Amino acid sequence: MNATLASASHITISDTVMQDAQTTLAAEASTITIQSSNGDQLAVPESLRRLILDTLTSVAQNGEVSISRVPEEITSTVAADMLGVSRTTLMKWARSGKIDSFKVGSHTRFKRDEVLRMQREREAEKAAAFEKLRAFDDDHAGVFDN
Repeated sequence: MNATLASASHITISDTVMQDAQTTLAAEASTITIQSSNGDQLAVPESLRRLILDTLTSVAQNGEVSISRVPEEITSTVAADMLGVSRTTLMKWARSGKIDSFKVGSHTRFKRDEVLRMQREREAEKAAAFEKLRAFDDDHAGVFDN
């Protein structure tokens, strides 16, 4: 059976590929090269190296990955969806300066990099909150047991 089945818009990942990704996770400082049919070694640019490593990590950890191209300018609805908040919350953040926005006519738009920055910031906040909760739980072990 094939490791992956591919179409123009969908790749199915088998259990074998997921296991291979788990054992192949590379260190941050690793390099990736491609060998051409005539034996030449081609270096993979940093942006593609990061994409490949992030893809392998996602496959190894979740068994899935979603890759898509996001336009440079994003509507408020799309930005809210990407951030996992309501459009109302996003617009409050824009008004307060928590996230940069700009107007195109009467419509509010967001730069892709700004939304991705906010996405990373929210993920870091969630991770910190989770670690704080774990530390609290460790410090109070047995207190909440029945």
